[in-house]
Amino acid sequence: EKRLGEIIYDQLRGQTAVLNDPLIHEYINSLGNRLVAHSQDVKFPFTFFTINSPDINAFAFYGGHIGVHTGLIATAETESQLASVLAHEIAHVTQRHLARRKQAASQQSNMTLAGIVGSILLAAVNPQAMIGALMATTASAQQSMINYTRGNEQEADNIGMNVLATAGFDPYASAEFFAKLQEQQRYKTKQFPFLVTHPLADSRVTDARLRAQQYEKRFYADSLDFLLINARILARYIYDKDQAVELFQEKVKQERGNKLYAAKYGLALAYLDRDELKASEKILKELDELSPNSLYVLDALSDVHIGKKQPEKYLEKLAYAYQLRPNNSVVTLNYANVLLEAKKTDKATQILEYYLLSKPNDYLAMQLLRSAYKQAEKTARYHTTSAELAALRADYRAAIQSVDLALMSMTSDDKAEVARLEALKIEYRTRQRYIKNIKGV
Repeated sequence: EKRLGEIIYDQLRGQTAVLNDPLIHEYINSLGNRLVAHSQDVKFPFTFFTINSPDINAFAFYGGHIGVHTGLIATAETESQLASVLAHEIAHVTQRHLARRKQAASQQSNMTLAGIVGSILLAAVNPQAMIGALMATTASAQQSMINYTRGNEQEADNIGMNVLATAGFDPYASAEFFAKLQEQQRYKTKQFPFLVTHPLADSRVTDARLRAQQYEKRFYADSLDFLLINARILARYIYDKDQAVELFQEKVKQERGNKLYAAKYGLALAYLDRDELKASEKILKELDELSPNSLYVLDALSDVHIGKKQPEKYLEKLAYAYQLRPNNSVVTLNYANVLLEAKKTDKATQILEYYLLSKPNDYLAMQLLRSAYKQAEKTARYHTTSAELAALRADYRAAIQSVDLALMSMTSDDKAEVARLEALKIEYRTRQRYIKNIKGV
């Protein structure tokens, strides 16, 4: 299951569905793993990731992989509502619902492993197409799977709420989020993908409210991280540039406290994306005075200095941040990016190679390292990194071709590296055969 989950995740990355945003990645994994720490029957580490899509959807698959669409994060009004969705998906994984569903589906309609993999990819990349595919199945098969899914949903609701409450979130948030989707769905012609894969029976909201009554009713404050991530998603991934500026200009007038801070951050990003660098920088410097160690501000100011063609002016700040947090992804990737823009190739290469020792599958870090090798005219290493990037997209044909190019660029003296690359080719061919076996070709 773990290996199959990794293959599916790599294929999703190959379809450019996975969002490579270090701030969002750090947040969603921090939130998810806080919930996992209060879960039972955890058999392997979880991987949380975000799909860049306005659809309201979340899904889980083999090996502890949980994906959530930017549209769902933007729809959640509170951090507890977002946590309730993640807790629910965690319960699907710990109770092995996907494996049990595959068995039920194959008995009902001869669904193969390839069909299961295909449906997961479709649900992530094109949820509306998934809905159409479901509608095309026979009525009896649909009803059987709906009945089976409802049983899973009830179990995941029960377990998820317990995880939510013990992790310190509002247990009433599950019912609130269900009710919100139910209300919004009334005015939509297309059904939310989340409600197709997670059927919302009439009694489900009521049941969730009744279960929540066993817990203490109190106030649950949203973290500043949640507010900032929500603003980032709205500014960068939901609204266009002009809409985002208008939205956050209004929010800045209305909000107070942490919500005002987040609104100003959203406005700074909106200005930045509209190339209004002075307006963006003015707001960000104000936020920097309030929170000198904010990774959100550091990330945005890095982009401002790159946009102004003055990357070297921000290197001192980034170097200090790197000293404090040498293995933090947001700091490291921004530092490396600004170093490359300032043509400090050797330093960028050094910190990226060190970082990838502990996080070898960081796609964005690998892309930056490949750029560093290209800048330094290190041809063999450039092709080797291209191979590793292709493998992370499950494109093993391209990976093998890049390994061959790397071998052609090397001298015969480097026997250890030649042997490593030859072993890499064997590994890629093995993975290629594994995928072909899944697909039955």
